[in-house]
This record gives sequence, C-alpha cells and structure tokens, in this order.
Amino acid sequence: MPLFARMRAADVRDVRPGLQRMTLDDGSEAFALTDLCGPAHVGDELLVNVSAVELGLGTGGAHVVHTNLSAPYEGAPREGRVMKARYLAEQLPVVAAEEAGEGADSRDESEELPSLAGVRVVLCVLHSHALALAAAVHESTGRAPGYVMTDGGALPFVFSDLAAECLERGVIATAVSTGQAFGAPIESVTVASGVAALASRRVSRVVVSPGPGHLGTASPLGFSALDLAGHAAMLDRLGAATALAVRASADDQRARHHGVSHHTRILAEVGPLRTVVPVPAEAAVAPSEAAWITSLGDRAISCEPIDIAAALSRAGLAVTSMGRPLEADFCACGWLGAAAAWLAVSS
Repeated sequence: MPLFARMRAADVRDVRPGLQRMTLDDGSEAFALTDLCGPAHVGDELLVNVSAVELGLGTGGAHVVHTNLSAPYEGAPREGRVMKARYLAEQLPVVAAEEAGEGADSRDESEELPSLAGVRVVLCVLHSHALALAAAVHESTGRAPGYVMTDGGALPFVFSDLAAECLERGVIATAVSTGQAFGAPIESVTVASGVAALASRRVSRVVVSPGPGHLGTASPLGFSALDLAGHAAMLDRLGAATALAVRASADDQRARHHGVSHHTRILAEVGPLRTVVPVPAEAAVAPSEAAWITSLGDRAISCEPIDIAAALSRAGLAVTSMGRPLEADFCACGWLGAAAAWLAVSS
C-alpha cells in the first residue's frame, strides 16, 4: 500500500497552471497537481505520498502532495463525461475529442473507420526522445508535429517541463493526452483517436510516446512502451505510415540498453511488418547491430540524420535522457535524427 507522511510546506514555487513544486519542512522536495489537490501555501500541513522516494526510485524524484490538510480542496465544476484516472480518489471528467466528434464526421453515425492516409507517425520508447525528435522535425521543416502522450508513464501532462517548453516554443503544434493520461490541450480515449483528432486539425506529422517516468525491467515483455506495438498496428490499419524510433545509447552502461536497446529490438519483432525502422545513413554501426539491421529487411530505411543536438540548441531546449544530456550521446542522436528525417518527409 502507499506510504504517506504529514509535512509542512516551507517554500512553494508556482511552475505553471496546474503544477507547484515545493520544499517541505524536512528539506525534501514535493510537487502538487493543483487541479487535483488544490494549491499549497507556505506553512500549510500536507499529506504527501512518500512511496517512491522511500524506495529510492527515480519516479518523479519527489514526494507527491495528496491532500492539503490546512485547506482541503473541494475542486471546481468541470465539463465533459469521460473520466480519467478512473476509480482513484482523484478521478476527473474531461471533454474528450471523441465526444466532440473530432477525427471523424460527427454527422455520420455509421461504424466506418476514419482514414489516416497521409499521416506519418513515429513511435518512441522515451518521452525525452519523442520531443527531441519533434524539435528536429520543426527545425528541418519549419512545421511543428503533434505530440500524443500515452498513459505508459506519468499520467499528468502538466508534470512534463519538457512538454510545456515545447508547446511554449512552438516545437510541437499541440498535444494529446490519451488513455488514463490527462491534462494536455486535447484529451482522447485512445492513441488512435488522438492521432485522428490531430489529423482533423491538419497536423499530419505526429510523435507518440509515454510521458516521463517510463518503467523498464530486464524482462523482454516488462516495459511500459510495449504497448507501442499495438498502437502501431491500429494506426497502420487506419492507413497511417508508421515508424519506430530506435532507442540507442553510447553512454548507457547497462548491457540491455548499450547500443540498440532490447526494448527497440522487441518492439521491432512484435510490431507490424509495415512499421519501418529508420537507420542512420553512413553512420558507424556497431558490429553487434549490423546483423539486427539486416534482419529487418526492407523495414530498415536508410535516412540521413537531422542534427538533433543543433536542433535542440536552436530551440533553446535542454533535454536529458536517463539523467544525462541527450546531445552528448552521439549514438542516441544519430538514431533519433534518422527517425526525425523520416518524419520530416512530405506526403
């Protein structure tokens, strides 16, 4: 069961609407999702969830404010009938794209599926990779892709500083929170309907990933982003062109993530045959990866990478991946740059 503690807010910092970060009276850090628990003020007694920090996990890196005991929050009326974070005490109704008939003709009551022909979608294992890739596409084409956040990581969209910066700087055209995730400018029930909602707004280039806090284990099936294979299959069925951005690293010393990650290899193995894998052209590929690339056959698409580091610099974005600066990892940037080049191609 979750672990809770009572602490007082010693310093409160308003980050943006919906999010506060604070220092507690014991010197530890916490954050509050103010749309769920209300705002905190210096001196308030708070009930905070300390589970992740007590276990030494990196999930959020801070305690989570559950309730403001000094000023209990009663909330405010919200529109919409689609519930997110269902059956938790914090469940909240939202207006979902499906309710508004977006992504399909709302006047047509038939069961005909919408077409995503002409839409390109890149699926990324890591949140940071998806938004760095988006920055490269924007830099290369002058057009910002859309971003779809699955519920495989953090559920609150507002928690991501990187996503907020990308919206502010126009690096992404808009964003959709799907499944149990909530708080993006657009809400949807599924990834497929989220992509359809973007297509209805004439956003035909899309990146999809979990939010921050991806969960991975050594098990071949035990990682959050495995559901990307299912999303790719549905998007492919609806006529979208799909690609898998390779998660790779020269800096990660864990054997399963050094070079091409085992997560990518598994996704490529179980994903749709029409989901391509962009490969950096003329890049130094480790001998251990050459056989894997060859095994992909026609699915391996050679692309001249867009310069990820330069794109991030020009966008004013400081992106870290697994706690390390992304631009310093040439291997990660090469593979992401290839995926960005594939996404940047005009239909």
